[in-house]
Amino acid sequence: MLWATIEDVEANIGLTADERMTDALDAANAWAQRTRPDLDAEAPATADIVHAVVLYASVLYRSRANLGAVASYDSFEQVDDVSNAMANIYRLIGYRKPVIG
Repeated sequence: MLWATIEDVEANIGLTADERMTDALDAANAWAQRTRPDLDAEAPATADIVHAVVLYASVLYRSRANLGAVASYDSFEQVDDVSNAMANIYRLIGYRKPVIG
């Protein structure tokens, strides 16, 4: 099950989906499910998880949209915007959330 949809990412970015956006979403969903193995991958995700996946897919899409051989983040206002975005994504996804086993 996908924790976020292509329509979610389209709405966040403001563009119509293309193959790169779909690839970014697939990678973001896979990353989220690896990051939170304590959550049922077949169940709908909570709003914070969905938002984290959408934000991460958007960051991946924007980084792949650059034509240079090495992805850069020049399209962001400041370099810190990417690190701030990732800090927010980690917080929303519950990165390194303790799992009681």
